[in-house]
Amino acid sequence: MNWPLHGANPHRFYETTGLPLPERVLDFSVNTNPYTLPLALWPTQADFCRWASEYPDSEAEELIRALAQTEQLSEQHIFVGNGASQCIDLLARLFSGKRVGIVEPTFSEYRRSCLANGCPVQSLVSTEESSWRHELSALLDLLEQVDVLFLCQPNNPTGTAMEKESLYTLVQAADERRKFVVIDEAFYHFWDGGYTTLPWISSFPHLIVVRSLTKIYHLAGARVGYVAANETIVEKLKALQPAWSVSQLAQQLALHFLPMREFVRHTRSMIASERQRVTSILREAGYYVSPSVANFYLLRPLNKPVEPLLYGLLKEGIVPRHTLNFQGLNGRYLRLAVKTTEENDQLVSSLTRWQTW
Repeated sequence: MNWPLHGANPHRFYETTGLPLPERVLDFSVNTNPYTLPLALWPTQADFCRWASEYPDSEAEELIRALAQTEQLSEQHIFVGNGASQCIDLLARLFSGKRVGIVEPTFSEYRRSCLANGCPVQSLVSTEESSWRHELSALLDLLEQVDVLFLCQPNNPTGTAMEKESLYTLVQAADERRKFVVIDEAFYHFWDGGYTTLPWISSFPHLIVVRSLTKIYHLAGARVGYVAANETIVEKLKALQPAWSVSQLAQQLALHFLPMREFVRHTRSMIASERQRVTSILREAGYYVSPSVANFYLLRPLNKPVEPLLYGLLKEGIVPRHTLNFQGLNGRYLRLAVKTTEENDQLVSSLTRWQTW
């Protein structure tokens, strides 16, 4: 079945499943920020009209300066792209033909982009039994066999994260072996009490960190992400990037929202609280829930198949993310976003009722 490869496409999902689209849909397949800023804090209509009519700064210099100040990095260490997805695609082009390792199950675009650029791919797949964690020794073994290692932190779709000491050891080992490590921190902003690897950039020239502004600031339509890496990598990415990749609208919206740090802190706190509340209820109701630190989690019924649950939720207008295209999951789980209290309560109600059918 040709189901959508990503979330946030409920119309297409209903088409491929053959189910009628309900009048009202709650999309738990999309993992962007569920908390919206009031319209008063958005740019004016006049701003939007002006930005839409202007050519963008092809070098995104003002946004790079703002990101460098925010992240306390050198401007020469930052590359801005049309969403994290373009950053990943350009990295795959940069490493064309190189041996790539992927820590899975994870975001499918790493594999798709690398295969499209002639990279032989090897993967290390974790399981529920290991709480979706990898032994450091196994990661180091994979590192020996590849030129570039991709991993997501916190990981999509499990929501889990490596311990800081283990990840530091892995990055250090890669640098000593002149192997590149690409760490995707697209969901870092939602991780309460988490850590970032950005400060390690200055110490490890083979470390590349990918970030997204799409998820936290409601910029899914605008598309803006960035890479932090050593100056050589940044310059090579710029040479591969098509002109005017990042629109004026995207750049200006990012500049507008970046200073709103209290909004990010509030979101992080609310997500952590809601995730703990919801997952506790679901575990008591008879579901396995992954030990997530992010704004989503994996779920499966303990004593029932998952496919009837998926269709049951869709019939009620609740859209989960299927896991058929995640290596090692093969559709046996659903990924669900953490949303607002009201939306989460509707999901919990449906899931607890389903267990009694």
